[in-house]
Parts: sequence; structure tokens; C-alpha cells
Amino acid sequence: MTTRDASADATITLTDLARLAGVGRNAVSNWRRREPDFPDPVDATARRPRFALAELEHWAEAHGRRLRVTGADRLWFAVEGTEPTAEAALAAVAAAFQGDGATARRLKELQQEIPAAELFEFFIERAREAAGTGVPPGIAPLADIAAVVTEDTAAPAVHDPACDEGDLLTAVVRRTGHCRVLSGRDLSAARADIAEQRLRLHDERAEVTVRAWDSLLTPLPAERFDLVVCDPPFNVKDWGHDRLPAGDDPRLAYGTPPRTEPELAWALHCVALLAPGGHAVVRMPAQVAHRRSGRRIRSELLRWGALRAVVDHPEAKAHIWVLAPRGETTQLLVSNGNGFAEAWRSFTAAPNAPVGTADSATVPLMRLWDEDVDISPAVYLASAAGDAATLAESVGRLSGRLAELAGRPVPRFGTGTEESAPETSLGELERDGHLNVAPGGESTAGGDAECVIVDPVGAPPVRIGRREDATETQWTVTCEPTLDLGWMAAVLAARLPTATKRTATGAKRRLLSVKLPRLPLAEQQRRGTAFASLEALRGALAEAGEQAGTLAAEAAAGLVSGAVTVED
Repeated sequence: MTTRDASADATITLTDLARLAGVGRNAVSNWRRREPDFPDPVDATARRPRFALAELEHWAEAHGRRLRVTGADRLWFAVEGTEPTAEAALAAVAAAFQGDGATARRLKELQQEIPAAELFEFFIERAREAAGTGVPPGIAPLADIAAVVTEDTAAPAVHDPACDEGDLLTAVVRRTGHCRVLSGRDLSAARADIAEQRLRLHDERAEVTVRAWDSLLTPLPAERFDLVVCDPPFNVKDWGHDRLPAGDDPRLAYGTPPRTEPELAWALHCVALLAPGGHAVVRMPAQVAHRRSGRRIRSELLRWGALRAVVDHPEAKAHIWVLAPRGETTQLLVSNGNGFAEAWRSFTAAPNAPVGTADSATVPLMRLWDEDVDISPAVYLASAAGDAATLAESVGRLSGRLAELAGRPVPRFGTGTEESAPETSLGELERDGHLNVAPGGESTAGGDAECVIVDPVGAPPVRIGRREDATETQWTVTCEPTLDLGWMAAVLAARLPTATKRTATGAKRRLLSVKLPRLPLAEQQRRGTAFASLEALRGALAEAGEQAGTLAAEAAAGLVSGAVTVED
């Protein structure tokens, strides 16, 4: 659905144009500055000037540039042009999913090609792009851990007391599948409406209820949930400490949170909402794990078995607490997130048995009740005892790997004279269909195809691998049979220009500018095989180096604790 008649009056920003053209924002700025016939904005006085979409399409066509404008794009631009803000435009789209009118009819047409949930996610992304906001940090690891702790619960009842636009609840649904209940609260009625519509589209069979509500300062609802997830606001000074409920409110069962610890108030609220056997997964600032002001509540949560695990996940940019209703336990599980699912299963299957790996460990509660009640995972993972049997296996694997590398043949090189063979650029080869340069991280067919992976910001800058191994910040180069992949990798390793600015468009431009000597295929293969063997050796040595680093860390922990001895 790409006809232009439905959005003749639509206007877009330069950020929109960059996305539609598949280029960076700087490229669009250069077009506007250098091209004398670039259309004028319809409102030059605005902070973010808007341009007529129809004029930009005609301009792009005249200059041989392609704008990928979908039917969903055109609907969004049409709605956005009639609303004062991007947030209001998104609210109008959300209402149209359940209403009548022109927007609702166009949504139904689009749903013939795009699932409704995916379509609404597109509009959410556009609204956030226009508003300059994005997905809150830490959503993915929160949802991953929530899925682990509820993996034995079919169709759980899930609640988020600070749901915003439903990012966390949506991520949970994607990982757990159908939920019996999806419930949320947010201070903003507009955000609550967005979240409710979003959740209805993602799980049509769920009982969905999202309301505008001050979770901390209103009476506790009667409902109880199998899973409570929460990414509360951090460092809020005026959060209502003076208006907290008094008396026998269940949220105060472990004490009244200090004025300086609003995040602890959220944790206590989440625990109070749990049904028997339920779990709460809450994102918490790292400082809450050791601040003196919250020592008493941390101690009570541990004493009554309500705090079960603390995860210092690097992608969360904070700690993640796993809480449960009161129960008998003698240990706290701490983890850095790696292998958490396996550690959690071991911990819950045998709550009093020790767990001790480089990534997760159980800490006896008696060890935590000191002056600070510090529950920071880094404190205890650094001193987690290594396992002698595991170390022996690691030593054996590393020794075998080094022996295999020592016996690997290395190419023999001689001295030659520099050649002046004719050359062609990768850009010309791509234009003629001999190779393809694409960004990594794309879900496309042929993900197991061998390719050259170019990393413009990391190391190694050039390696041979599979397309599915490339990340979003990397580029892949695949060749047709007339070009040897090893030879292509050697040329890129030798001639790829150094980045002056770390931008995606700049990286591709540098790639396409590389000159490739024209050689017969047999000679390409001879030289390419030599380079490929060295590249494989480099990769194997790097892997062995990582193994040695892990072994050294585990051995240090075991030697210090005494769990590992040195045999004469």
C-alpha cells in the first residue's frame, strides 16, 4: 500500500526523511544544504521544520533516490499532521483500533498485510522517534528473568504497578506466551490507554485492565498475581513519603521505607501484590543494595525469606531483585545474569544446597547480617569458590586446545614484486551484482551463509564467519562464486580505510570505496586460502585466550577460598 493519494497533505521531518531514505541524518542535512531544488519547509519557524511528503517524493524521484514509504507511514503522517503532539497522534491511533471513521478503516486495510500488534508497535516507535524518546533501559533482562521465574506457571496473572506505555508487560507476554490476566497502573491516563490497547493486541485472550492510578499512595487492590514486574522511576524526591498508608497495610509488613528510599517502597508494594507461590521481578538502583538508610528493610526481607535473588545484569543498567511471599530459606542467590535460568532452577529445586559458579552463587543469610547488609552480587561473586572438578576439566580442555593449535600448519610465504593489476571498487562489484554488502543483525534468509564480517568500531575489524553471527553494528559482505571469500577478506583487512567518525553510513561508504585487484579465480583462491588459514588461527588463539582468562579467574577464587588445592 504505497499510493500517494491518501496522504497528499502529509508533512514529515528530516528525521522521517532519513528513515524513509535509509540514510543517516547527516546525509539529509547535506542534501538540504547542497541541492538547490530541495523543497522548502512548510513551516520554517518551527524548531523541527516539516516538509511536504509529496514534494520530497517528487524531489527524490528526480534525483534517483528511493523513499520506502509504506501504507503505515502514510497513515502515521496523516494522523500526526492533525494532532498537536506525537503523543496525541498515538492516542488517536490507539482509539481508532476500537472505533470507526477514516483512520479505523485504513487500519483495517493495513491489517490485511500486517498483524495488528506489529502495526501498533510501528506507530509507538514513530511517536517516540518524533518525541525524542525511546525504549526504557533494562526491559529485556527484566522480561527474561520474569519468564524464568514463572516457567512452571501456565497462563500467569501478571501486573505492573508502574507500567508506563506497557513496554515491560508486552515484553513479558512475548516471552511467556498467553497470560490469564494482564494488569497495569500508571499515573498518566493517556499512557494507561496506550498500554491497554497494546496488551489487547498482543494477547487477545487475556483479561486486560490498565488504569490511571497512583500505586504507592492509594489503597492496595484486592487482586493478587502470579507475577509482578516493575521498572519504577528512580531517584524521585517528592514521591509521597508523607502520604504513605498507615496501620496494618501489607506494604509496611517489612517496615516503612525511608524518605530517601522510594525504590524500596516499590519493592514492598510488589511483594504485597503476590499470590501464594508468586514472584516479583523489580529493577532497582545498585545503590539500594548497600545504602545504610535501607539496611533495616533489606534485613527484614532476608529474614522472612521474601528476597530470593539479586541479579547485577549488565544490560539492566541496575540490579534486578526477585522477591516472593514469606517463606523458609537460608540463602540468597546472587548472579551477573549469565546462566541465570540454570542457577535459578538449581536454587529452587534445592533451596539449601549451594550454587557456586563464576556467574552465580548462593550466599548464606548469616553472612549477610552484618553492619551493612550488603546484597551487591559483585561482592560475593568475586569471592565465590571455584570447583576443583570443573577446574580440572577446564585445564584439560585448554591443554588440548593449545596442543591442537601447536600442530596446526601455518602458510609459508616468499618474497615477490609488487603488482599493478587492474582494480575495481566494491561499490562497482555490488552494483553489477557480484557481491552484497548488508548490515548485520538482520533476520534474512541465508543466515548460515559464509561471509566477511566487518566491524567498524570493534576488533577484529575483519573476519570470516556466518551472516547470523554478525551484530547490528557490523557489516557483512557475501560474494558470488566468481570471487573468493578469503581473497575478499584479505583485501578488506589490508585496504579498509580507518574510520574518522563511527557512523553506520560512513562505514558502508568506506567499505564500498575499497579497491579490489582483478585476479584470476585460481590465484584469488590461492592467496585467499593462505589468509583464511591465518584468520582461523587468530580466531582460535583469541578463543584460547578467553578460556585461559576464565580459568585464571575461577582458579583464583578457589585458591583463595581453599576449595581448590595445588597438587605436587
